[in-house]
Amino acid sequence: MHILNYYFTPFAVILILFAIFFSQPDPQVTRISFAVLAAAFAANWWLGRNTYRFLRWSRHIRALTVWLNLAVSAALFYLLSAYWAPMWLLFLTAPAASAMYMRKWQVFLVSLASAVLMLGLYYARSLAFGEGVGLGAQLWAMAAVQAVFIIFFSMFTAAMAEMVVKVRDSMR
Repeated sequence: MHILNYYFTPFAVILILFAIFFSQPDPQVTRISFAVLAAAFAANWWLGRNTYRFLRWSRHIRALTVWLNLAVSAALFYLLSAYWAPMWLLFLTAPAASAMYMRKWQVFLVSLASAVLMLGLYYARSLAFGEGVGLGAQLWAMAAVQAVFIIFFSMFTAAMAEMVVKVRDSMR
C-alpha cells in the first residue's frame, strides 16, 4: 500500500495541479477539486495509519480504500476532464492499488468498474455539456482504448505483484 502512496498519490496531485494551473477552470471547480483532494488525502492517511490497528479488518479497510479512491477519481474526473484531457489517468490508481493485494479476479472487477465508470462519466459529460448529442465515433474510440488500457494495465500490475511474491518466496 505504501508503494501506491509513494508513486500514484504524487502523480495524481501533479495531474490535478497541472489541470488547475494550465487550464484555469472556474474558481468554484477549483475549490471543489481541492476540497475533494484534501478529503481523500485525509481519509487515505487515516485508513493507512489505522489498517494495522484493526488488523482483523485490514482486508476490508484496504478494499474500502480502493473503492474510496475510485469514487474520488470519478469526482475529480467529472470536475476537471472538460479542462484537462489526461484526467482519465486517475482511473488507474484504484485498480493499481487493488493489484497489490487482491486476487486477479478482484483486480479485474475493480478495473472493469473503473473503466465502465470512466465511460459513463464521459457520456454524462457529453450529454450535460454537448446539448444531448453524446460523443462522436472518434471520441468513443479514444475512450474505449483508454478503458481497455485501464484493464490491461491493472492486470499487468497484478501479474507483476504476483511474480514479485513468487520470487520472494522462492528465495526463502
